[in-house]
Amino acid sequence: MNAEQTRLFDHAILRVLDRNRSRLGFSARIIGDQLAEFGFRSPDTEQMLDRLDYLTGKKLVEEVQKEIHRNNRTWRITGEGIDYLDKGAE
Repeated sequence: MNAEQTRLFDHAILRVLDRNRSRLGFSARIIGDQLAEFGFRSPDTEQMLDRLDYLTGKKLVEEVQKEIHRNNRTWRITGEGIDYLDKGAE
């Protein structure tokens, strides 16, 4: 992905989590399944995990459960992530 596609991918992840605000969060697989609506069909799991780690570092999402295994992690949007979307970030 180029820089613009990566930015759109990150934004799509935030939109999925914003629409589905669960206190338990969603796994990378569930988030990935919902990204088709935004034009990202079947994203690579490693790429998805890398982007979620990036967004966690930016404090736009947070990991909910203690990591048991890299593929069994869950995330939810943070207040900062909601504010980012509300400011019209595209």
